[in-house]
Amino acid sequence: MKRLLFFLLVLSVAFSSASAQMKDTLRVLCIGNSFTYVGDAHKKLVDLAASQGHFIRMNAQYVGGFTFARHLQRDETLNAIERPSPDDAFDYVFLQNQSQLHARYGSNPKQYPYVLADAKELSGRVRQYSPGAVIFIESTWSYPAGNFGSFGSLEAFDRLSDKGTEKLAKACKARVSYIGRAFALARVHCPDIPLLADDAKHQTDLGSYLKACVNYLMIYGEPFDGNASPCGLDPDMTARLRAVAQKSVLGR
Repeated sequence: MKRLLFFLLVLSVAFSSASAQMKDTLRVLCIGNSFTYVGDAHKKLVDLAASQGHFIRMNAQYVGGFTFARHLQRDETLNAIERPSPDDAFDYVFLQNQSQLHARYGSNPKQYPYVLADAKELSGRVRQYSPGAVIFIESTWSYPAGNFGSFGSLEAFDRLSDKGTEKLAKACKARVSYIGRAFALARVHCPDIPLLADDAKHQTDLGSYLKACVNYLMIYGEPFDGNASPCGLDPDMTARLRAVAQKSVLGR
């Protein structure tokens, strides 16, 4: 019994010590599809934050190919949004839509009014239950597959995706997480780092790492220090990707 009590005391002290090293605790919700769960970008965000002294309580809701509209019909997503009590609401929420919809909306808002309607309904539902949450709508990366998502080039895809996401974010009183811009910058400065998988669309683990870096910087607005976690990936490549993310988000 004495050994058990001693073990529990040591465990308690260790836990308290680890908690004390954390600067803060944030509650984060990520809603998306395979552009969120492939490579576990949401888990990498938690690991990155922990390496910088921040604790994130993460809730991630994702299903491959899902749009905002389909999440609005999914009980698990709605339960995650509606579950928090007033004292346990989300601080930050990332919304990631089907990858082409924002670019289509950017090209012709009148042809795709449902994209705006769904974004408003989903962000409005979040605010109903987490009124203080900062909501980010992700502008995701362009890709070669499917004739560059049917937009003809990476540059056109990026431009329209950013344009559409900006319009949606403004209408929803949200902010934009410019993940696609970081990918575009990495294509120029780190062409040797594979960000996309063999399907020329989905992200590699390194692509997920870059996404996590961008979202970390969107939350904390501070550069990474020397202890930033590579999340089990190549330390040199991840250091370069962190620099790209900082250039994209912080301008330095």
